[in-house]
Amino acid sequence: MSDTIEPNELRDSVREVLADHRGDSWAIPGEEGRGLDRALWAQMAQLGWLALGVPEDDGGLGLGIAHLAVLYEELGRELAPVPALSTLALAGLLGAHPDAADREGHLAAIVEGTCLAALALPASHGALTQEGGKVSGSLRNVPFADVADLLAVPVRAGPDFALALIPVVAEGVHVAARPLVDLTRSSAEVEFAAVLLAGCTVLPLSAAEWSALEDHAAIATAADAVGLAGGLFEMTLDYLKTREQFGRAIGSFQALKARMADWKAKLEAATALVRHAAAQVEAGGAGAAASGARAYAVEIAAGFAEDAVQLHGGIGFTWEHPCHLFLKRAKLNEQLYGSPTYHKERVARLAFCEGAFAPHDAPARAEPAPLLQA
Repeated sequence: MSDTIEPNELRDSVREVLADHRGDSWAIPGEEGRGLDRALWAQMAQLGWLALGVPEDDGGLGLGIAHLAVLYEELGRELAPVPALSTLALAGLLGAHPDAADREGHLAAIVEGTCLAALALPASHGALTQEGGKVSGSLRNVPFADVADLLAVPVRAGPDFALALIPVVAEGVHVAARPLVDLTRSSAEVEFAAVLLAGCTVLPLSAAEWSALEDHAAIATAADAVGLAGGLFEMTLDYLKTREQFGRAIGSFQALKARMADWKAKLEAATALVRHAAAQVEAGGAGAAASGARAYAVEIAAGFAEDAVQLHGGIGFTWEHPCHLFLKRAKLNEQLYGSPTYHKERVARLAFCEGAFAPHDAPARAEPAPLLQA
């Protein structure tokens, strides 16, 4: 199937739909944030986007991370408030586990858009403890956990980890929404009080599968970053061409042209690196490419978003202009599923150490408090 769908055709189609959904102007949310765009999520399901990574035998399109990265990039470009990363990563994981309990039900619900997933990883969130078939503990700052139907969380099983798929309505699960600086996404702290695992799908993942899950999260975050940076670059360039000072468009000033040219070169490099890394991972390449692209892309996107506020002048600092939405989303991307420092260290481990990097070798790293609003 991947041979019959050209990435650029997919990109054009997705971009057109998302632009039409947004309309001619950016809707600026209040301080409480935008939460979840259920109308967009339903449209994504209707158009088959949620089936991109689902195996064809299960009613999906059977595409890999290289095609999913196209979707992630375009969703970032439009600052879409949807849990695409966690839901599609889970769909791909279930597709690779034909013996998983209730696999068909979960996949069908994901494709139909009736199952939204939240995902936590051991390296960024830690893991729950398991005793007597019950799990307990808390996970902080789990993206979209406040709107999710299914919580995909790491559970310690002896020296290893398993991924437990726990319904948010299960007895003993308590979800408390936490405000984010990023107004285009949501987050929550989840408490598990002796939650019974009987009846839940539990996936005993190998070290290679955990590493592949980290690769997926890294590629998705990096693609979101270069997508939003690309959209913001076009917005900034249009502003520089129309805003006049001293009777001239400010974009004609040499200092501003040099700054934009410099950012253009960096953004093109980041975009190419992310797309190449996605292709490498899909072909079975090392995860070092995913983490390397992720570390570079999120830093470049955040740096440009900061400068874009300056390039827009006074209007860039106002609440009514969308510049701050791009900046806040870019800054959160730096910390999602591991900081740039963590991913640089992961590159070193994967590039210079023998064997795949196992998640239980990594210290638990909670999402940092600065992501939350005071």
